[in-house]
Amino acid sequence: MAIGLCCHFLVEEVAPRTGKISYRNIMDERVLQLGRWRSGKYTEDMVRGVYVHNAKSLLKGLQVIAKSGFKSFRVSSGLFPLWDQVPQHLWNNEEVIDSLKKVGAFVREKDIRVTTHPGQFCSLSSDSESVVSKTIQELACHAWIFDCMGLSETPYAAINIHGAKANRSKELISVINDLQPNLKNRLTLENDEMSYSVVDLLEISQATGVPVVVDSHHHSFNTGELSLEEALNAGMATWPKGIKPLQHLSNTDPALTNGSFCERRKHSDWIHYVPEEQLELIKKDAVDVDAEFKLKNVAIHKMMKDFKLH
Repeated sequence: MAIGLCCHFLVEEVAPRTGKISYRNIMDERVLQLGRWRSGKYTEDMVRGVYVHNAKSLLKGLQVIAKSGFKSFRVSSGLFPLWDQVPQHLWNNEEVIDSLKKVGAFVREKDIRVTTHPGQFCSLSSDSESVVSKTIQELACHAWIFDCMGLSETPYAAINIHGAKANRSKELISVINDLQPNLKNRLTLENDEMSYSVVDLLEISQATGVPVVVDSHHHSFNTGELSLEEALNAGMATWPKGIKPLQHLSNTDPALTNGSFCERRKHSDWIHYVPEEQLELIKKDAVDVDAEFKLKNVAIHKMMKDFKLH
């Protein structure tokens, strides 16, 4: 059983005077601003230094994560900020590649599943050729990162995306089938609240071979007339033999249960409930589940106790 941690690892800090508890993310990932790069405020050495730092910090963070018992981790899509705006040699160089190789060696040694979920603006189904081209470029960078890590060219090392623009299944299928193998072979498709239900993605999966990641929270908004049990089982059936299916779990905050659509779709801080059908699969070790909660590992550890998971 692997409950996946998404991007951050939080440590508790208590204010000496007030006793107030706060949380600090130990994943020391530095960012870059496009405006500062374009105005010449970053030198190439500074940018390259950020990429080297982030790759090395990923390994340090994973070492802490492994000690906490996590067996699945989602790498941030911001590992190499502005990579598509700067000269390629700043990120595709021996020092960065060597650091990524060390990350790969470590996760294989510790048997940690590594995945990623690129940004919300990724759209392989857009009606804009430039958007599709930029999306392919971004996804190809993630595939390159996983190649450098030596991760399997399978959806075990999932590069997970949404269907994006609605009613463009035909176009999405065409674009996916033209992707380079090191990307297509890792690609997974996740249902969303409005555009692509699990039912919609099953058709695309059948035509492309790309497996479906079922998000139980999204499914509650967009069922495609499937029960959750039916959706979970259908999604699992799209995965290649020998590769454990990946699913997502998040909650509406109980205080927002009667709120607006936008309020109800937000991820809560804590894990208040796990759908019975999904909980049973977790207990059977039939799936790996990314827990998408704002309090990250803190919420997951509480979940393990609350739902008697070991």
